[in-house]
Amino acid sequence: MIVDVVFYGVALLWLLTVIPAGVACCIRGQWLYFWFGWLTLGILWYIGALSRKPGQPAYAPRRVATVLAATAATFLVLGFFGARPSAVLGVDGHSLQNSVGDSLIFDSPSGCEREGRFWACQKWNSGYSGTVLYRVKVNRMGCWQAVRDGYAGEGSPKRLTGCVTLYDFLVG
Repeated sequence: MIVDVVFYGVALLWLLTVIPAGVACCIRGQWLYFWFGWLTLGILWYIGALSRKPGQPAYAPRRVATVLAATAATFLVLGFFGARPSAVLGVDGHSLQNSVGDSLIFDSPSGCEREGRFWACQKWNSGYSGTVLYRVKVNRMGCWQAVRDGYAGEGSPKRLTGCVTLYDFLVG
């Protein structure tokens, strides 16, 4: 989970801050930073947005510490949301289908089907040349445990585990 939180935290923080940093470079007239920012995926935009103009006083240490603490807190919140969005958004059939069985060409319009306390999800099995049904139990955080229902070919394990991530919501 830690790796997921770090990955999604960095990705979401970068996406939400790189555009404003680029705009800050434009407003300040730092065109060299702005144009070379495109080549560095926006990393130079941060430098341009945070740099001081000639004659500008130094940043107050307390203000820098506050900004760094707020950035770290935002990083953790966004990372947790990206890694476990089901705590906020809940679980739907499409996101669960994408997490359990990947996207299927001929999947049902609603993805996994709700059956009481469990979900019924399908996963492609190349050894079986078709889909295999799994009964899936999901907790509040979007982590799931799946057990294969019936016989399957060589490519389908009896049990699967995983968690629904923000990627599954976006693709599903």
